[in-house]
Amino acid sequence: MISLVSFMSERVVVICTGQPGSGRDEYLDDIATKRQFHYYHIFDYLVEEAEKGGYVLNKQNVLDFYDSNPERLESFRVAALKRIVAEIGETSGVHIISTPYHFEWKGKSYKGLTEEEVQTLNPDLFILVLDDLLRVRERLREDVQWKDHNFTLVELAQWRREEMRGVYNLSRRSIPHKGFYLVAREHGVGLLEDLIFRRKKTIYLSHPITGESESFFRDIRRFASKLQSKYAVFDPSMIQDWEIVETWRRMRNESMGERTLPRVISFSVERPDGTKEYELESWDIESAIKNIRAQIIDMDYRIIESCDYTVAYHPREQVSAGVMCEMVEAKSLAKLVYAYYPYEPSPFFEWYATKLFQDENQLLEFLMSLA
Repeated sequence: MISLVSFMSERVVVICTGQPGSGRDEYLDDIATKRQFHYYHIFDYLVEEAEKGGYVLNKQNVLDFYDSNPERLESFRVAALKRIVAEIGETSGVHIISTPYHFEWKGKSYKGLTEEEVQTLNPDLFILVLDDLLRVRERLREDVQWKDHNFTLVELAQWRREEMRGVYNLSRRSIPHKGFYLVAREHGVGLLEDLIFRRKKTIYLSHPITGESESFFRDIRRFASKLQSKYAVFDPSMIQDWEIVETWRRMRNESMGERTLPRVISFSVERPDGTKEYELESWDIESAIKNIRAQIIDMDYRIIESCDYTVAYHPREQVSAGVMCEMVEAKSLAKLVYAYYPYEPSPFFEWYATKLFQDENQLLEFLMSLA
């Protein structure tokens, strides 16, 4: 375990949220093997408070209890938060509080955190853990709390949208001048370490995605790894809902003039642990596709807002519409935009770049000088 010596003279409070199935708690378990911190899973504290009142709560019955006796469960949750606040006040170091913000259960919505509670916790950072919808559904199917619920993509997409929107608004109202980050589970623990423990400056790495080969993404990861010695780097391709969007778009284009699409659509997703094959029913994708497409934009723009710099890595000549839009968004937020483009640029691309580089190494040297 790595020591907390550098944090012994200060207190850092982090609220880590993420919808069930996002891999949030597993993510925190992973970082606990590398770093020491004080960990507070709100659900565990709530269960202990319920036991004091003579109730036995677990994952299988807690939301049914919430539905039937909301006042009593709220009292347990308030007591749990009071204990956590007291424990945080007793020690310095890094304190991470884990909870979903938004629950969906039997057609109703519940909140796992209120604005007043956030103000009492007074966090330094909000981190919202995200993962692509297919993997979220896989985890839920293995979870004792959710395995009997056959979630559709549109349900999971809406759940994630409510989590993102709610936590973002909560953080802006409660800690407007502190950090809020959307973190893809695919990034691994290095990004969490960079944000929480190393306090690095942040970069949103904008790059083409649609139609690119695996070798292209290897080049992106190679470039990102060079930046990671000095920066916390956010790569939008780490959320792989793009595979659903692009497969659907291709199928729709191929079926122009046809009355119907295939009932089942097959595609593959490249993951670090290998290629995963999926088969989805057309109705499932069609019901969620507009929500998923909108969330891709929303997530990227939220990350751009949270980062110090946007770096556009664009080694191909044909300009990506997505990269161009992200440069425009960054500039509208008064963010500095540094671009690598080894061709004569269009006036629009040049206009939205704070500084344009035609040599990758020169861009790297420049960014290292800013860190």
